[in-house]
Amino acid sequence: MPMAAMLPIFSLIAGIVLSLTIGFPLALGIVFAILVTLVSVVKLGYSWKAQFAFGWEGVKQTKPVLMILFLVGLLIPLLMMGGTIPAIIYYGLSIVNVDYLLVLAFLMTAAVSYLLGTSVGTLSTVGLSLMGIAHAADISQGMVAGALISGAMVGERFSPISSSRLLVLSNVGMTEEQDRQTRRPAWLTVGICVVLYLVLDLFRSQAGSSNTIQMYQELLLRHYSISWLLMLPLIVLIASFAFRVKAVVALLYGIVASAIMVFVTATPDAKTFAGSMLYGYELHSGTSLDELVHGGGMLSIISVLILIILAGFLNGILNRANLLTPIVDKMMGSTKKSTVLVAKAAALSLLVVIISCNQTIPILVLGSTLLHRFSQWNDGRVFLGKTMMDTTLVMPVLIPWNGLAMVISIALGVSTVETLPYLFFSLLLPIVTIVASRNFNTEGGSIANKKAI
Repeated sequence: MPMAAMLPIFSLIAGIVLSLTIGFPLALGIVFAILVTLVSVVKLGYSWKAQFAFGWEGVKQTKPVLMILFLVGLLIPLLMMGGTIPAIIYYGLSIVNVDYLLVLAFLMTAAVSYLLGTSVGTLSTVGLSLMGIAHAADISQGMVAGALISGAMVGERFSPISSSRLLVLSNVGMTEEQDRQTRRPAWLTVGICVVLYLVLDLFRSQAGSSNTIQMYQELLLRHYSISWLLMLPLIVLIASFAFRVKAVVALLYGIVASAIMVFVTATPDAKTFAGSMLYGYELHSGTSLDELVHGGGMLSIISVLILIILAGFLNGILNRANLLTPIVDKMMGSTKKSTVLVAKAAALSLLVVIISCNQTIPILVLGSTLLHRFSQWNDGRVFLGKTMMDTTLVMPVLIPWNGLAMVISIALGVSTVETLPYLFFSLLLPIVTIVASRNFNTEGGSIANKKAI
């Protein structure tokens, strides 16, 4: 493999390492990788003009993520101003047992994400509300966000209407029935996660006392006209996702419903409204409630939008200049052990997720490039599909600069670095899958074979 093809990857890794170790801005790290890539790819015969065209194509592929981020930035302050989030927190503190909030958060988001088929829709509604309850109960934001994201990824993995799961099935030629017969490692991981979150609930520092919770409820009643009517924007959002409305359209419905609620219940002046939408909502009550009810705003997501655009530009060049395929071939090599094959595929998935900026590109790239290598096993398509759903599909939330992780971070108000140690489902599922893959055999495999395992 020519060094010119490897330099972009090395430069990206160097930028990431500098960012994580000495606080070097990640955006500048990606800019450095882009500059190295442009110079390196010229040596491979691609003109500057062609490379910028490749990069622009990559940016256009990030358009859905950019739109969702933009709309989430608008939605959150509206939900705050209109009283929807305060109302959910108020009622949630009365209903949810905060002593077991981690395991409840995991199970609730898993169930909702399974029904809705979207992690973003789940976390921007139910997840955001549970984060408010966690703050009021003085529970670690990183822990709760980790449990919420893990639950949402359970839905991504199992939901019959999950777009990412359906993309894997169609890309490798796997059927629904075959998927259902290969879920044992994933179900085992769900059980392990329930136990781990329950253990954390039992041994973490105790949640806020009943007096503290009562204090927050009294403050909420003092500053907002709490009623079930305020839940209407949330109902509109959940119903939109449940009826398979596209994420951008569903968020627009939620924004319209929230805006109506703002002007019906709060009637802010133009300056206050504009300030909240631009800088984020602030209550300015002079109480501890100010730390609970705040967030959103366009300025808070500008740096994230820039980062996604840069990552999309770099990824476009890497894809169109065909720099990823040689890396795939080099990493996979040849092996006759199923566990080694799956371990290599998992490592490769992580690398491609790190390089790319969304959840779709790794699925498309790996589905087409790994299929032949899995053909030596019986039911090679099923083996590959199972491997990708248990590794490639759940890994994007582990990478801070991945588009999915960024959207979730903005929605919950917690950085990926804080949640990373508690993302049990995405951390454990690839490991469980690697161990469980020893049950596959190499006798007479064929990629055309569609028989279920």
